Amino acid sequence: MKSFKLTMRQLIVVLVICSLITYALHYLIFRDFHHIAIFFVHDLAFLPLEVILVSLGLDRLIESTHENEVKSKMSIIETLFFNESGSHILRYLIRFDPNAERLSAMLDLNMEWRSSQYAAAERQLKLYPFELDTEKLDFYGIHYHLNERMDFYRNILENPAMTQSNQFTEMVMNIYLLGEELEDRTDLYDLSAEDRRFLGDLVRQIYRELTEYWLDNAYNHSLHNKHRLHRLVATNPFVE
Repeated sequence: MKSFKLTMRQLIVVLVICSLITYALHYLIFRDFHHIAIFFVHDLAFLPLEVILVSLGLDRLIESTHENEVKSKMSIIETLFFNESGSHILRYLIRFDPNAERLSAMLDLNMEWRSSQYAAAERQLKLYPFELDTEKLDFYGIHYHLNERMDFYRNILENPAMTQSNQFTEMVMNIYLLGEELEDRTDLYDLSAEDRRFLGDLVRQIYRELTEYWLDNAYNHSLHNKHRLHRLVATNPFVE
């Protein structure tokens, strides 16, 4: 059975006809054209205000609902990302950070942290050097971790909700690109000085982005989801 659908123009015509029929029935029953005219003008005068109120209110309701849905989806995606990969990468990279103790003390958060403490940690991260001893980094080990999760990263990047978070999208894209760069090298145990420098710079950028977003994710959980915050605190990659 074919479904019957009206175009917008057809729908308008149908509604106008229904309105005219209703007015005609009103006149046939009550025989009072004066009454019809009074309320017609009254309704016509209020119509622009009604359109404004309904459209603005409905648009705002739809927009608010959409924003909440997107935030909820993004929160789930971010939690899955850190559980599956992000925290593991941070836990590995901090081992090659000569300032690891300073970073650990900076991000030794707990369930009682207030907004001011998150803000202070964020300011400190802006000044943190995020240095790494790239000569000791095991690029083969990093490649193994990323290669096992390339489909996972690809699925995240293809998720429509990602369009709402440029920062998170850029971070995951950089991790995905690092995986491709490592895949292109034939021998990750014998990298040229240029390759090691290039890959090291990319890893340092990811290290910074992951750390900053981890803190931002923790702050969001502190406001909206204490259960996820508890899990994040328990698996803090910066604290042994």
